[in-house]
Amino acid sequence: MKERRNLRWEEMDKGEMELNQLIQHFEIFNRSEGKSPKTIKWYSDVLNLFLRWLESEGISTQLGEVGEAEIRSFILHLQERKINGKPISTHTVANRVRGLRGFYSWLAERRYTKENVFNNIRLPKTTQIVIEPLTPEEVKLVFSNINEDTALGARNTAIMALFLDTGLRLSEVVNLKQEDVHLDQRYVKVMGKGSKERIVPVGSSCQKALLHYYYHFRMETAHARVNSFFLTIDGYSMATEAITSVMDRLAKKTGLKRLHPHLLRHTYATHFLLNGGDVFLLKQNLGHSTLAMVEHYRHIASRQAAVMSETFSPLDRIDLKKFRRRRKTNNGDYGAIYPNAGQKRLAGSRS
Repeated sequence: MKERRNLRWEEMDKGEMELNQLIQHFEIFNRSEGKSPKTIKWYSDVLNLFLRWLESEGISTQLGEVGEAEIRSFILHLQERKINGKPISTHTVANRVRGLRGFYSWLAERRYTKENVFNNIRLPKTTQIVIEPLTPEEVKLVFSNINEDTALGARNTAIMALFLDTGLRLSEVVNLKQEDVHLDQRYVKVMGKGSKERIVPVGSSCQKALLHYYYHFRMETAHARVNSFFLTIDGYSMATEAITSVMDRLAKKTGLKRLHPHLLRHTYATHFLLNGGDVFLLKQNLGHSTLAMVEHYRHIASRQAAVMSETFSPLDRIDLKKFRRRRKTNNGDYGAIYPNAGQKRLAGSRS
């Protein structure tokens, strides 16, 4: 008779475990931890992409057969991958690597591996693209292209006002309930990422836009189960696609091709700081867990403030006659200021 003994976790050969099974365990773990469906799906998409790549390369999908070298090869694959002839963005690559790192951190914490494979792997560098917030003139242009005296126009005005005055995420605006909007007290109650609820104040202009929509043009709900604040013309809850469609139409109408929900959040954060808003309060309003997340907005606001500081130029304020600007002459030149402006510089002449 074969002797049986009490097998310990440390003695088990976990290297033979299949990654697809561990990915399923990871998904169950995330569900039990209360992670949002969107986060769970994101992890699953990233990990299944990694799994398919391993299989396409003929690499074993057993845990013990996938190490640092295989992960680095996968990162190179992502960096070289093209969709419709264009390479995927550096931010997309970094996000997918971040998802893979989260999975391997979990494996190490649960002692499936002796150490975290990502200890020696850094996130790929991302290209920092400066997102220009909407200027006050562009904000006026957006609102001037919406007729607030129609049902859809009043609703769309209220939506744009809420985005620009609170910095809410697209999902937060879509999921806003009727009872979450406190028009008298001028605040909205938002359920953000990680099921964290927060209170976000609204200004008087936004309040007026919300009141105009709610009391004069908000449609009757299609049935009793509909309690969203923003409704379609038929009385149903608006989907994310409906709001992005509104943005797309406004982008074409105004010529502001970069118009999208995240730009409005970006615009809110930048102008909030430019108007003297506190960075800690901005973190609260945006629903970020750390100050590091709002540092980017502070840099943009600082850059904008530097450009605006031109109006405080000490030399311009002194108004020296020597540098005083003059109008163009009738023939369109600046001869009154620069008498030699119309003469060609002779070759070899000294300055």
